Amino acid sequence: MQSGLARFSLAHQAPDRDLNFYSNNSMEKLENPSRRGLFRGEVKTKKALRLPWIISESDFIDKCTQCHKCIDVCETEIISRDRQGYPIIDFEKGECTFCTKCKEVCDQPLFFHRQSNDECLFKPWIFDLSITSTCLAKNNVVCQSCMDVCEPAAITFSYERDGEVCSIPQPQLTIDDCTQCGACITSCPQSAIVMKVN
Repeated sequence: MQSGLARFSLAHQAPDRDLNFYSNNSMEKLENPSRRGLFRGEVKTKKALRLPWIISESDFIDKCTQCHKCIDVCETEIISRDRQGYPIIDFEKGECTFCTKCKEVCDQPLFFHRQSNDECLFKPWIFDLSITSTCLAKNNVVCQSCMDVCEPAAITFSYERDGEVCSIPQPQLTIDDCTQCGACITSCPQSAIVMKVN
């Protein structure tokens, strides 16, 4: 006579084919980095800033060979790797000079095709730029480091904010004049200038 524990084990034992099924699927290689991150609990909510003038994120991930030639030729060394090994731009390290070397050295069709002398006429990225409340000037501390490095004068300062007169000059951002070089981001001592990739 079988014990209750033995009867329970026999009743819940999976057939051999089911055991093989689970074993085979557990060894399946996850080619897609986003799927791999999902199973590791590394789901990304923030979009990565890739190289300037790429066609699209999906096209970039699909065709980039991770040769990292772009990293080697970047004159300001702002190109690094993300967790999957793909190139990303890090404005905390410096600014982009739009030298186009990363585009020129790449042998994959990842970029929009324009004349070299027209590169500055269209935006290299699609993102929103904002100055957050951690800005020193917004907290009544004199600081204009972002304006000092902004060549197109997209960031200016005035003694007015939200229609009220302030004792400390406040930053004003004109996004249409921004070249997206990232100089203001790396110069800010508070990391108050935030870029959100669209």
